[in-house]
Amino acid sequence: MSPMDAPIAIRAGLVDSLRAMWGQMSHAERSVFGIIVLLPLWWGIGFGYISLLLLAGLAASELWQFGRIRLKAPRPEVWALFAFGAYVTVNMNLHVEKITGNSLLSPTLLWIGGALVLWYIQSNDVRVRVQVAIWAIAVLMAEVLAVWLVAHFVIGESSLPIMRSLTGLLLSKQERYVEGLGDTNYLRLFDAEDGTSFLGTPRYAAFFGHPEFFAQATAFVFLLGLSGRSPWPLLLGSAAVVALILDGARSSVAVLIAVLALRMLLTLGKHGGIWALFALIAALSFGALALPPVTEALVTTYERTVDSTNNLRKASTEARSLLYGRTFESLGDAPIFGHGIPGRTVVPGYEPAKVGSHSFLLGALLYCNGLAGTLLFGIFAVTFMRWLWRTRADRPDCVWWTLLLFMILASVVAFDFTRMAILLLCTMLSLDRGRTETDEAMWAVKQFPRTQQKLAASR
Repeated sequence: MSPMDAPIAIRAGLVDSLRAMWGQMSHAERSVFGIIVLLPLWWGIGFGYISLLLLAGLAASELWQFGRIRLKAPRPEVWALFAFGAYVTVNMNLHVEKITGNSLLSPTLLWIGGALVLWYIQSNDVRVRVQVAIWAIAVLMAEVLAVWLVAHFVIGESSLPIMRSLTGLLLSKQERYVEGLGDTNYLRLFDAEDGTSFLGTPRYAAFFGHPEFFAQATAFVFLLGLSGRSPWPLLLGSAAVVALILDGARSSVAVLIAVLALRMLLTLGKHGGIWALFALIAALSFGALALPPVTEALVTTYERTVDSTNNLRKASTEARSLLYGRTFESLGDAPIFGHGIPGRTVVPGYEPAKVGSHSFLLGALLYCNGLAGTLLFGIFAVTFMRWLWRTRADRPDCVWWTLLLFMILASVVAFDFTRMAILLLCTMLSLDRGRTETDEAMWAVKQFPRTQQKLAASR
């Protein structure tokens, strides 16, 4: 049996469990596990350059182990993503006041780097068992929550300095952080400028650069936990809920609740429990409307909830409404090729609130890249989804719910490396299903050619 299909034995004790699991992992699973667990290290080096480090490490590993980078002919979705990445990079640099390393590297690493990794995954049929991903994410969430506990109860958010990352030091960036200088060059765990969390504390961004991106990752953690065996749904789900409360991203919370509700309806319908759900809803509705004390209590609670929600980052809500309105009005100025870059800020003194920002669909696609760029990305999205569907046999259901989550969030949140990394991880996730002896032999020869050669020579 190959390491890919071997069951993960759970021994007593966390250390023993991790040691046993590590010994049963494939090379790809160990690499993905290490990348996820060491996210704080990549964040310390520079969040925006993570993909550059990963690409360099991937190329070095291939050359060392196989003497070449194993790649097959690119599939249509890879070509489409390459084309979109090249278009975005050229279009952006045609509209900036001055071409810089960041204007060249940022879109290149995000889109073309993502295409390169997707190409490698498809060429080598890279698979990572969902249990391995769950363990890695569990360790990462423990790190995330432990850092918040220390920062909040020991140091204090207001006393926590914003230091420069390794790339910030190498690029000689100024020591004092100013909004708009970029999260790649600075280590900012909290965002005190963009409202507060649901607890009234500064919004927690952890190692993801911005609270909105951290919230997307946390929502994925919740969905991933549901694809695991007990007790992972409870453990990862609880950690994700705590992280979302500390983050305070309303959009991610609302969309996650909607996705979970749809998932529950489909699950109950599949197992014949949909009528029981409808009966429960009917009973609750009757109790809420027919019993005056219950009705009065619900109305009072609803009014208080509406008031508190309206007061939560009210300025942020108004700024977003103004931003989206200005963006929509400006689409007709450059409908074919777009404006290339976001426009002026709609909030004086707050640089990130620019026309064409804070939305992937309306801003990054239609406003910045026009109909031409939107068409290229649409081709990628359709071909990518088609490939995922054709290879759906061994994929966990969290892949599809994550795609739905991201599609809905695309209207109100920008696309960043976090979402790209999660999508690439989803393409690798697989369920534990047995393979034939022929499949195992082919997998062993493909993954460990040097080992097979040594065994053959010894015989």
